[in-house]
Amino acid sequence: MKSRKIPTVVALALALSLLMSGCGLLSMLGGTDEAMRDLVQGNLDEIYLGQYNEEFLELTNTTEAEAEQYYLDGLNLEAQYFAQYFLIENLTDEIKAEIVELYKDIYSHSKYEVGEAAKIDDDTYGVPVTIYPMDIIQSVFDEVSAALDEYNAGFSDEEYNEIVSDEDAYAAYDAGWAEIVIGIVRDAVPGIGYLDPVDMVVQVQLGDDEYWSIADNDFSEVDATMIYYP
Repeated sequence: MKSRKIPTVVALALALSLLMSGCGLLSMLGGTDEAMRDLVQGNLDEIYLGQYNEEFLELTNTTEAEAEQYYLDGLNLEAQYFAQYFLIENLTDEIKAEIVELYKDIYSHSKYEVGEAAKIDDDTYGVPVTIYPMDIIQSVFDEVSAALDEYNAGFSDEEYNEIVSDEDAYAAYDAGWAEIVIGIVRDAVPGIGYLDPVDMVVQVQLGDDEYWSIADNDFSEVDATMIYYP
């Protein structure tokens, strides 16, 4: 059967890196403190809130359709992260769509503050960011673990062996678990709270192509902090 306890550590650093590096939009403007701050603020608003204005689109030389696609790409990668974390093995299009809608709701509660940029050297600016990590996954962790135990307890070893030997039966078993965990997390969204704020400095760097961009590692850190996964 599925593990009876949700794992406390899931190594998905690669997914985080892909999520954020794909959204590190570029600016062709010369380096100014205001432009660097706006670049970081605009990226966070786009990725987590699905919001972007004409000034941000012009700053990053991005179309509205491209900005919307970055937002959706991030949600789809977060859905994959969610599925792996909660032991959903068969991420169908239908289940992924449910998780994407769930994360639109979760992300709408994202809380962060962007400070004034400061020039570090000719090729680098530092932009202070304060993240208030959302506690939603931590708040449901014990409930989800108990729900998994209860779900598995509904099948005898013989029944489970029959399930795993039939692809369709196992897909139904897995989909049943997905609906349970998605429901638990969805019910917890209205009560989202925040952990102690985390301060970091996001670097905006000038590349060889003369474009300014946000360092991938820094955006991975932002994403890993926005929602706390125990």
